[in-house]
Amino acid sequence: MANLKETSFWEEGIYQWETSDPVLGGENGIDNVPTRQLANRTKWLKDNKLDKSATAANAELAKRANTADRLSAARKVGGVAFDGSTDIDLPGVNKPGNQNTSGNAATASKLFKPCKIGGVVFDGTKDIDLPGVNVKGNQHTFGNAGSAFKLYNPRKINGVPFDGTQDINATPAGAVMYFATNVAPIGWLKANGAAVSRTAYAGLFAVLGTYYGAGDGATTFNLPDLRGEFIRAYDDGRGVDSGRSLGRWQVGTPISHDDPVGAEHFDVVTMDYSVRKFGDPWIGDFPTTFYSEPFSYHRPAWSGNFFTMTRPRNIALLACIKI
Repeated sequence: MANLKETSFWEEGIYQWETSDPVLGGENGIDNVPTRQLANRTKWLKDNKLDKSATAANAELAKRANTADRLSAARKVGGVAFDGSTDIDLPGVNKPGNQNTSGNAATASKLFKPCKIGGVVFDGTKDIDLPGVNVKGNQHTFGNAGSAFKLYNPRKINGVPFDGTQDINATPAGAVMYFATNVAPIGWLKANGAAVSRTAYAGLFAVLGTYYGAGDGATTFNLPDLRGEFIRAYDDGRGVDSGRSLGRWQVGTPISHDDPVGAEHFDVVTMDYSVRKFGDPWIGDFPTTFYSEPFSYHRPAWSGNFFTMTRPRNIALLACIKI
């Protein structure tokens, strides 16, 4: 003897034996049809965990849950009635509604409530420009602050225009300054006549060239040598110090002469012997007399036994040139 094979299925009805039905057992025998139908219903009820007290109506609804074409009571989805019998459109999802969008969230073309980005109204319907980012604004930059490559309004640093596109020298290359230290500051070189690289100091080389010396003739050039020198403004055509070239050295000028040892023959234009070649040609009007304390009387300035050199009180500082 074997048990009936049960299937979780709600049978529509239970077969009634007829007096004309033959007696036929076995798995598919007619005698087992009603019993198998009842067994199928029982298994279906167990599998769907229905209360044993469910009414026939509830059982019918449960039976049809997998094949139902509508809800017994319509519900509202997004404010729209839905019973499952037809598709519905939801306002603000796939048709205009309270949200004022077209399409669903993935394809919405407009925000229901516009927002401000950087002070600019944005509703999603068009691109916007942000002040100081890609249009003129408070920051006055092109591009955003993290990648700006140019100032909207160029500025001047120490008189030199600066817009951020390239480095500048606030103090121009070739400028000379004096420092109270024996080490040249950053951005400066000692003005000591040294030969320096034409490539490492290309900016300075562009200004000076080989005017103060060609260095090795190929890769270096010379700086001006200002060590131990007084600076005199370049005449530049005025005629006060004519015949001088820019940056050229000039010896001291003898003013007068007093030689207690004896008279040497010289005049005020060529005093080379007495001044031991430290003098230079007289410039300007000759003095007519001098007063000599040891002799206590006036004598002509061109007399043959007097001279002196003029040197003001001074202090030594380090001369440097801007690279």
